[in-house]
Amino acid sequence: MSPVPMRGVLRSSLVPLLLLLCTFGDAAAQARKNKGFVERTPDEARVERVLQSLSQRDKVGQLLLAYPQISKDGAVEVGGVLFVGATLRKIDAAKERIRTTRERARIPPFFAVDIEGGSFNRLNRHPSIQALPLARELAAMEDKEVEAWGVRVGKAMREVGLNMNLAPVFDVAAKGHMFRNGRAFSGEPEVVKQKATAFARGLAKAGVAAIGKHFPGYGDLDSDSDHEHATVDWDEARVRAEASVFRSADPFLGGVMMSNIVYSKFGPKPAILEPALVALAHESGWITITDDVAIRALAEQIGAEREEVVRLAFLAGNDLILTTEPPDWSGGMDYFGILMKLAQSDPKLAAQLDAAVRRVLRLKDRLGLLDGL
Repeated sequence: MSPVPMRGVLRSSLVPLLLLLCTFGDAAAQARKNKGFVERTPDEARVERVLQSLSQRDKVGQLLLAYPQISKDGAVEVGGVLFVGATLRKIDAAKERIRTTRERARIPPFFAVDIEGGSFNRLNRHPSIQALPLARELAAMEDKEVEAWGVRVGKAMREVGLNMNLAPVFDVAAKGHMFRNGRAFSGEPEVVKQKATAFARGLAKAGVAAIGKHFPGYGDLDSDSDHEHATVDWDEARVRAEASVFRSADPFLGGVMMSNIVYSKFGPKPAILEPALVALAHESGWITITDDVAIRALAEQIGAEREEVVRLAFLAGNDLILTTEPPDWSGGMDYFGILMKLAQSDPKLAAQLDAAVRRVLRLKDRLGLLDGL
C-alpha cells in the first residue's frame, strides 16, 4: 500500500475541525440572538466595525429621532423614527410603513412611540392595550401585575414593528403638573422605583428599549415645561437624589429622556442643553434623548433661534435629538446641515459625534438590530 501524503492527512483532519468551529460559531451566534434585551451585551467589535463604515453624514443621521419622512421611497438616513399623533391610527398601515422604512435604511432604525398609560397611549387602537391604566393607577397594583402590563405593551409594540418606548415616567410628584395629569406613579420615591422599574422590566422582557423620563427628575414642579419656562433651584444633592430613582431600573433601561426644566444650580439652560446634566445620565451608560427640539417654547426660553437649540443639544452631549418635524420637510430645519457643520468645525466635536453614535449603536446591538451587519 502506498503511503498517504502528509498534506492529505492534514487536510482530512482539518475539515472536521473547521466544520466543528463553524457549527460552534453558528450556535454561539444563534444563542446570542436568542438572548433578551437584559441578558444581551453589545458586541463591541461589531459596533466599532459598523461605526467605522459610516460616513460623517451617516453618523449625523444616527443622532436623529424624527417624525416619519414625507418621501415613502427615498433612503432612510435617520437613526430613529418617531410615531406620534395620527401615525398609528391605522395599525396595518403603520406596520407596512415600518416594514418599508426598515428596508430603505442601511442601519435599522429605532421605531419609537410614547406609551405610558391612560390617555398617554399612542397605540390605543391596539386591542390588547386599549385598557392600559394610567401610571398612578398602575402604582396601586402589585409589581408582577405592573410588569405584566409592561410585557403586554412591549408585545403589542413588537407586533407593529416598534422597538422603543419613551416611557415609563420616573418623576416623583406628590403634587404639581406630573401629579395632576396622573403621569407620575407616586410622590414616594420607593413606590416610583418599584413600579416604574417593573414596567420597564416588562418592556425589556418583550424586547423593547424603555426610555425613562424626565431626567434628572421633574419633581413636584407646577409648570408645564412644554409650554412655559420652568425652573427649580435644587442643590446637587437633591438633583442626584431624584436621578437615583432612574438608576433603580438600570438593567432594564436603554436610556433616558432629558427634561426641559432649568436646574439653576447647574446653569441657565434647560437640562437637555446642559452638559453637566447630560454627563450625569451618561454615568450609567445610558443614551440620552432630548425632548422635542422643534417646539418654539424651548427656543424662546433661551432667547435664540430653533437652529441654536439643535446645536446646543449636540454640544451638551446628547445621543438622540428628537424632533417632530419630518427630516425631509422643506419647511423644517436642515438638521443634517446644522450637525455636520458642527462636526466638521473641530476634531473634538468629530470625536464627540463618534462617541454618541457608538452609544446609539450599542443600544441597537442590544436590541438585535445590528445582527447580520
